[in-house]
Amino acid sequence: MLDTSTLERESRACEFLWVDLMPDPDVSMLNAVLDAYEVCRVRELHHVSSAIRLHAPPFVCFEVDDPDTRVFDSLMRVRNDHPELPVLVITGRDSIVVATWAVRLKVWDLLVKPVRHEELNETLSSIASIRRERDTAVVSNALSASSSSSGSQPCNRPGPPKRTLAAISHLHAHFACRISLETVAAACRLSPSQFCRVFRKDHNVSFCQYLLCFRMNRARELLERENMLVKEVAYAVGFTDLSYFTRSFKRHFGVCPAAYQEGTRRYAAG
Repeated sequence: MLDTSTLERESRACEFLWVDLMPDPDVSMLNAVLDAYEVCRVRELHHVSSAIRLHAPPFVCFEVDDPDTRVFDSLMRVRNDHPELPVLVITGRDSIVVATWAVRLKVWDLLVKPVRHEELNETLSSIASIRRERDTAVVSNALSASSSSSGSQPCNRPGPPKRTLAAISHLHAHFACRISLETVAAACRLSPSQFCRVFRKDHNVSFCQYLLCFRMNRARELLERENMLVKEVAYAVGFTDLSYFTRSFKRHFGVCPAAYQEGTRRYAAG
């Protein structure tokens, strides 16, 4: 399992970032989806940038009844600093000004209240699914490049970036153990904050996402090839929380690990 550090908070505490600018948090639409997602809630605009840096969320949702200049400026800052980050805006004001800003800032979607819970869930699921597919593809490509570097490799074929190679080596050797951000950063002779920036620049994903994808792929292999209980697989790839492992596996592959294992056994038997 990940150490209780920035690395763990990034992976476990934030499936997305919700900027709740409602005067009363009890009326926020976030309350309708809290049971389905692990959300980082921000109530102040000046906390948005630091929350994005800390949690690296897959996407951001702004909920505000009546957007003003401060909200638009914050949205613009997010889009400029993180152009790859999808942004959903939920507002209670239906006006040409808001629509124009949404188009200009290239937000993912604009929902105007009243919004049905079904519509909100469909929108969140759509954004999460597309981001998950993109991130999985990016991480899988990075993992393939890293794996190929351990064998024979032509001299003209680029290997993994040298600045973070020590972290990748540590991950491959110790993925079943507790891994802290400080440990892998020190292995690369970088501070934790420097390491986060360098790793994301080199691999296009955070180290935490890379590690989670590696563990999920290893878990899938064990479920396919080994006669192991699901909890044994979870522990073998570095999880001590079985429920978190099950949720992570289902989000990653679209099916819970027990069902996946049963399906592979039936296929092999048939």
